[in-house]
Formats: sequence, C-alpha cells, structure tokens
Amino acid sequence: MSLRQFQIQQQASGAVFEHPEEIYPLASHFGSPEKEYQAARESAVVFDLSNRDQIELSGADRQKFLHNFCTNDIKGLKPDQGCEAFITNVQSRILGQINAFLHEDSIWIDTAPGQSEEITKHLDRYIILEDAHLLVRTQEFGSLYLTGPRASDILKQLEIDVDSLEVFRQLRVKNSDARLTVRRVDWFGQPGYLCSLQYVKIAEFWNSLLEAGAVPAGRETFDALRIESLYPIYGVDLSDANLAQEASRTAQSISFKKGCYLGQEPIARIDALGHVNKEIRSIGLEGTWVPPVGATVTIGGDNEPEEAGIITSSARSFGKYPAVAMAVLRKNAYEPGTAVEVVAEDQKANGTVFTDLN
Repeated sequence: MSLRQFQIQQQASGAVFEHPEEIYPLASHFGSPEKEYQAARESAVVFDLSNRDQIELSGADRQKFLHNFCTNDIKGLKPDQGCEAFITNVQSRILGQINAFLHEDSIWIDTAPGQSEEITKHLDRYIILEDAHLLVRTQEFGSLYLTGPRASDILKQLEIDVDSLEVFRQLRVKNSDARLTVRRVDWFGQPGYLCSLQYVKIAEFWNSLLEAGAVPAGRETFDALRIESLYPIYGVDLSDANLAQEASRTAQSISFKKGCYLGQEPIARIDALGHVNKEIRSIGLEGTWVPPVGATVTIGGDNEPEEAGIITSSARSFGKYPAVAMAVLRKNAYEPGTAVEVVAEDQKANGTVFTDLN
C-alpha cells in the first residue's frame, strides 16, 4: 500500500487534503469537522498519524542508555510498559518529545513528525562503548490513533481485547500479519489507542475500524482536541528554545527520583524554585476567529495592553469555546482563568487561559 493509494482510499471516505505538498499529508477533515468533533466526544474517531516518527532502540544497554538521556524512568519499565518523556540537552532544553515502550529485545520510540533525524543524531553522539543501536522505522510502520468513549468497544469488535490495558501499557496483537501493537495513550482525557502496524497493512486496518463504527477524522479535529487537553506537539508548540518544565507536561514526563541524566541539574533547580517564567497554556476564545500562528497575546485590556505571549497553534472547536489556541505565556498571564486578548493585524478576540477542558 503506497501513500497515494491510502490517500485515495481516505478520499473515498470524504477526506479533504488541503496541504498535499507536505511529505506525509494528513487529511484536514472528512467533510464535517463539527460531526468529527462530536463523534470524538460521544463515540469514537480514528486519525491517520502515520506522519509521526518511529525509532527502534535495540542492544543489551538500551534501557540504561535511553534512561541517561531523557527525563523519565526508562530503567523502571517492564516489558509492554511505556512512558512519556523529553530528551533534553545539558541546559535541560527540549530536543525531543517521546513515548517509549519496552519490548523484550528493544525499545520503540514514538515521536513527533520529522523528529527522528534530530533525536537519532543527538543520541548517536553518546554511543561509545554501549551496546545500543538506533533504527528509524517510520517508512515501514504507520500509526492510527483511535480515541473516544467507544474506542475500547470498537477494538473488542475486532477481537482485540483492551479491557485490562492501562494507560501507557501496550498489547502486541498475537497472530497479526501486520505486527500490530496497540498502545494506550489517553492524550485527550478519554480512552485513546495508538495503533502501530506495518504500513502495507494500514488501509486494511483503517477499513476494519470504520466498519466497526469509528468515524474518520482529520487534522482540524485532532488539533482542537489536543489544544483543549493541553497536549503540545514538538516542532509546533515546543522547540529547543523551551525548558522541559515550560511544556506543562511535568507530571506526565519528568521523574524527580530517577537519578542523574543529561539536563537533570537545571530541571532539579527549577523544581526547587517552584516555577518557570513561561509555560505552554491553552486559551478559549469567545469568537469563531481562529488566530494565526504568531499572533500576539496581551493582558491588561485596551488601556495599557502588555504583551504576554505568542500563539503556537489554533483550531476551530465545537465544545465549550468556538475556537481554541495554544500559546507560550509569561508567568504574569499563565494562571488558569486569566483574561487575555489575542491580536493579529486588524483582528482580535477576547479569551480565557485554561489548562484542560476535560
């Protein structure tokens, strides 16, 4: 199955590709973002996330090695357990945002689109005598993300029993000719399953999910859901300009008990200080205007507006707010409930800062 063939198959389900020039174009929507959003909150939707990168780390020293270069406790993982983490440099600036899952003989790393080259280049510098080997598997393996209140039921219809699958646990489906692995990652505050499988079989599995009741959904709905859940994406909302604690994922991604690793000392100092000077936050907007990336966030009203941050992503929504956005905000504006104004050229909208609408 080629990318073009899979796109044609998605187009048969109503997919609209607004950015076909991308290396791996994602459908923007499947005809009605509103219906997709409602299905995500009331039943289940499936997203094609095969633009995300996958890396396999093998070798006898794989756990110890990765443990020394990321913010979470990799050495504490048991087979089929996983965790979210940041790969940081010595200044604790973020070089990668990963989900790592332990297999018997390797660690599979799911990461943001286009990040595998930077991550492997960084880690490879430190492989000297260690028995550790990095292999990018993105071209061979794709990802579908199934999420919603009925997501578990849909997988069970396909005889994939995920009833006992806790968050950050995985199920390697027996007898799957596609090497299907189902990973529980509740990015949106509801059941979510990141399904990794050989790309040649992805269209077949996509059709099976649709036949079982999943609604196909596109990037617009994905962005609305992740912004409402304060789930930033590296390369979009985060970069190596951000310290690890600025990502608002400290509870999920940083272990303060794991011992030394690259970037650990600055992270520990920030923890002792109690705060950072800026953090990622989400903003609920009062109007339907979706501000562009780079729009300015201000506080203080019309009399003495003070710049407080920059929009990193935004989306139309159909939940509590008609539009939502994510921004890096300074400390004087990032408390939930803070009233802000978003401004871009001749347009502006009032908004409210929040951390999670779920």
